[in-house]
Amino acid sequence: MNQSGIKRLIGVLCLMCVALGAWAGGDKEATNSTDGGPVTVNIWTKFNDTNPQNTQDQWMAATVAKLKTENNMILKNTFVPYDQIVSKVNLAVQSGGDVPDISYVDSDIDFFADNGTLMDITDFVKTASWYKDISPVALAGVTARDGKIYAIPNLLGGHMLYYWTAAYPDGPPKTTEDILKAGARLAKDGKFAITFKGSESTGTFMFYFQLVETFGSTYTDKDGKSVFATPGTVKAIEYLRTLFANRYAPEVALGAGFDFETPFKDGNAGAFVAGSWSYVYLNPLTSPDGKVFDNGAQSVQDALNSGDMGIADPISVPGGKSYSFVSGFGGFGIPTGSKNVEGAKAFMNFMMDPTNAADYAVSYGGLPTVQGAMEDPRFASSSYWTEVNASINRTGKLVPFNANRKFFQKFGDVVITLIQKPNLDIMTELLKAQDELNSEL
Repeated sequence: MNQSGIKRLIGVLCLMCVALGAWAGGDKEATNSTDGGPVTVNIWTKFNDTNPQNTQDQWMAATVAKLKTENNMILKNTFVPYDQIVSKVNLAVQSGGDVPDISYVDSDIDFFADNGTLMDITDFVKTASWYKDISPVALAGVTARDGKIYAIPNLLGGHMLYYWTAAYPDGPPKTTEDILKAGARLAKDGKFAITFKGSESTGTFMFYFQLVETFGSTYTDKDGKSVFATPGTVKAIEYLRTLFANRYAPEVALGAGFDFETPFKDGNAGAFVAGSWSYVYLNPLTSPDGKVFDNGAQSVQDALNSGDMGIADPISVPGGKSYSFVSGFGGFGIPTGSKNVEGAKAFMNFMMDPTNAADYAVSYGGLPTVQGAMEDPRFASSSYWTEVNASINRTGKLVPFNANRKFFQKFGDVVITLIQKPNLDIMTELLKAQDELNSEL
């Protein structure tokens, strides 16, 4: 997708009409029990409202309180770890066990459609007052191959580069060569040029995607088949091997969990491959020259304001294009077997209200999907979101779905193996992985 195409898609968020009130008419009645008391809605999320650890958890706690006070709803949240919620919801539905009335959805929508995990809510969404205000690219993310809608889209996210200006005094690294040159300089002081999430499925759609695309390859064709075994992907992995062989990137970048953040947080890595949501977690911060930023989720903004940190587009090959994986995430669907469908729909209406949508997006670290939320001062007046939106605008690319759900994890695993075992032939291993994924379709 070219620059003007992405600009148009993201720009839709800023050109739509303000969403209408979400609790009018029949949807409001859905929140009331037959005796006039509050209705109970059971929800599964990856947010911990009983022991909040970050702004996302704090949002969940505040939302539970707000719904009870203002909307006569008791929202009972069950916290499920982020790497388990998809499988647990699917397992509950397939086994005929207890399922929540509504669940957080952060995965390929075709997986849920193919397995019958979520209800078809097409008619509900298309007749809702907020339907025409949804970003088309966000709506596409919750529409399966069968043309049906299985969740509401609440966030759009993309990726960019955070960098310490003390580590890059001549400006942000723009190319793969810039990173290598900085790596040679910084390595003399035991520091790294860049850190990133290189493990699990996350590594596949963050830094690896950026490299594969800028080196001239891609992951998937229009039919959902893997097509990554190409010379461009080989060059991308050769580049990764160079980074680690020369200690321009830390080994923790390839490990599970979130230790990959630490080198940037403590000033030992000059750049960080970030998601639009990364600011939520990156605190406290210490710049390479010792300045401390310890203001919770505002630490990144404070570092930007002081000029000690900057935001740049993902790196590209010299003379090439920069790419960011644009994705919709953070939505909610109704599991098959939900006992309170009307209550679940009422919660969805609540989430698509502009004010509530802005609250959620700010806490999560993504762009909201309805225009009213984008007009909120927290977005419209934020230098952080202005820069993030501009970067996604320039570099964002939508990627066709991969028909094999194992793709993201499989590709990431192969890349790590090839980095850690430089004696292996890259093309041979890529072809094995590609053939395996396609043979399972």
